Amino acid sequence: MDQYIESSILTASPEKLVEMLYDKALELVKIAISNIDDNVKSNSALLRAEDIILYLNAILDIEKGGNIAKTLRELYDFVYRQLVAGNVSKDVKKLEVARDIIQEMLNTWKDAEKKAAKKPQQNKINFGVSV
Repeated sequence: MDQYIESSILTASPEKLVEMLYDKALELVKIAISNIDDNVKSNSALLRAEDIILYLNAILDIEKGGNIAKTLRELYDFVYRQLVAGNVSKDVKKLEVARDIIQEMLNTWKDAEKKAAKKPQQNKINFGVSV
């Protein structure tokens, strides 16, 4: 692993790590879409994106995150199914749906991070993530 990337990961806050995971999943889905005719490249990228979505789902803390975490779990499940189905059938439309949802989740996460950063520490939002 590139030393800069490794250092970035090791020093990132839990919130930043989630953002980095969204970024990477988005990048991988875009790679898969652009290489849909290359089964090896698209499959490899989609398997990694699927793993990221599974991990994001696994770190959700439903008790602390409440309805937000439950909604995220449903979104992650849906995105994962779209990625798997798109990978199996090489259906770009399913992959584009997954890409668009991941992009929206990333944008929402960044907005929530900005809002939480403006609040005093004791009032920070709990995103329902346990990293």
